[in-house]
Amino acid sequence: MGSLGDLHPFIALGRVLRGLGVNAVIACSPEYRAKVEAAGVTYHPLRPGFDDIQRDLGMDRAQLTRAVVKHSPFLFRKLVLPYLGAAYEDMMRATEGAELILSSSLAFAARLAAEKRGIPWIAVVLQPMMFLSSYDPPVISGAESLSALLRSMGPVPARYALWILSKAVNVLFRPLRTLRADLGLPPSAQNPLFEGQFADGGAIGLYSRLLGDVRPDYPHPTSIVGFATFDAEDGSSVGLDPALQAFLDAGPAPLVFTLGSLIVNSPGRFYGHGARAAVALRKRVVLLVGEQACGEFAHLQSAEVFIAAYAPHSALFPRAAAIIHHGGIGTLAQALRSGRPQLIVPYFADQPDNAARALRLGVARIVPPGRFSTASASRHLARLLGEDRYLEQARIIGEALSAEDGAAGAARIVLDRLEELRPN
Repeated sequence: MGSLGDLHPFIALGRVLRGLGVNAVIACSPEYRAKVEAAGVTYHPLRPGFDDIQRDLGMDRAQLTRAVVKHSPFLFRKLVLPYLGAAYEDMMRATEGAELILSSSLAFAARLAAEKRGIPWIAVVLQPMMFLSSYDPPVISGAESLSALLRSMGPVPARYALWILSKAVNVLFRPLRTLRADLGLPPSAQNPLFEGQFADGGAIGLYSRLLGDVRPDYPHPTSIVGFATFDAEDGSSVGLDPALQAFLDAGPAPLVFTLGSLIVNSPGRFYGHGARAAVALRKRVVLLVGEQACGEFAHLQSAEVFIAAYAPHSALFPRAAAIIHHGGIGTLAQALRSGRPQLIVPYFADQPDNAARALRLGVARIVPPGRFSTASASRHLARLLGEDRYLEQARIIGEALSAEDGAAGAARIVLDRLEELRPN
C-alpha cells in the first residue's frame, strides 16, 4: 500500500521470484494493475484505489496530498482504516492457497488474512525508520530537533520516547482491533506500526546496509539485503524519451528536480524556485512535474529547461549534475545508486529520516520545505556543485550500491522459507 516508492520494490522482487519458478502475486491498488502485469507479475486488486478515496472524500489528489502532509493521522483515519474491511476481503481472496505472505508496513489487512488463514508472513521493510529502533532512533517528522537529541543520548531514553509514541499512536487503530474481534482473532495490544508488523517470519530490510544495519532490537530473523530497484514507467521499458535524450545530449549535465509520485500532486513553489535557482547558477535543468502539471509548467520549457511528467530515474539520474528531491525511499535509492550529489527537501513521514541518513553518508544537503526558496536552493546547490567532497563521496556510495541486488537477496530468503514450510 502506498505510492510508487512502495510498489516498485515489490515488482522487482516479484519479477525475480517469477523467474525462479515461484507463483508471486502482488495485491495492490487497481490503478497499478497495468504496470504490475506489464512487468510480468500476477496482479490481484487490493482496495482502496485512489479513485475510491477521491470519490468518497470529495477531494482531488492535490487536496489529499496536502491533507496527508499537514496532518499525518489523516492517512490512517481517512485513507487506510475506513477501508480495512474491504481490504481484508480482498486479501482473503488473494491468499487462497498461498504458502507465504510478504507484507508491507501499511498492509494491515494482509497480516489479518495471514493470521486468519494460519499462513506465515515476513515483513518487508523498505526504509530503516520503520524498524523504530532505540539503537538507531529515526528522525520523526515535525520533531527533528528532539530526534537528534535522542540520537545523541543512547538507546535507553530513545526506547522510552518510542514507547510513549507507540502508546499515543495506538489509539488510531481501534477500528483494526474491532475488526479483529469480529473476525474471531485473539485481541492484541501490539501497535500495528511498531511490533505488530512483525511475526515469527521476521523481516527483510529491502534497502542498503549503508543506511542502517541490523540492530539488537530488530525482530529475529532480520536480513538487510539491499535496494530492490525498478522504475519502468509503463512496467516494462526503462529507456528515456527521445526528446529528453536529445536534451541531455545537447549540453552539460543538468540539475534534475523531482517530487516522486505523491508530493508531486501538490508541489507548491518547488519547481518554480528550482528553475530560477538553475538560471541563477547558469545550469540547465530537468523538471519532472507529473502528468497533471505538464501544462501548468509548459511555459518554462526552453533550450535550457526540459519539462517532463516522469522519466526512469535509473536512466536519468546518472546524467544529472545534482538531484533535488523530496527524500522518498524509492527516489533516494535511485539517487544514491546514480553517484550524484543530492539536495533533499523532506516533507513528511519517512522523508526527514531518509534525508538525515543521506546527510550522514556525506552525499546530500537538506533544506526544510518551509525554507526552500530560489535563494536557499541556489546557495545549497552552489555548495554541492562547488565542493569536490560531495561528488567524490556520492561516487563511492554509488559504486557500493551498484554491487547490491536486494531483489535477489530477498528472493533467496523467500525460497529458503518456502523450503522450510514444505513437508519432507
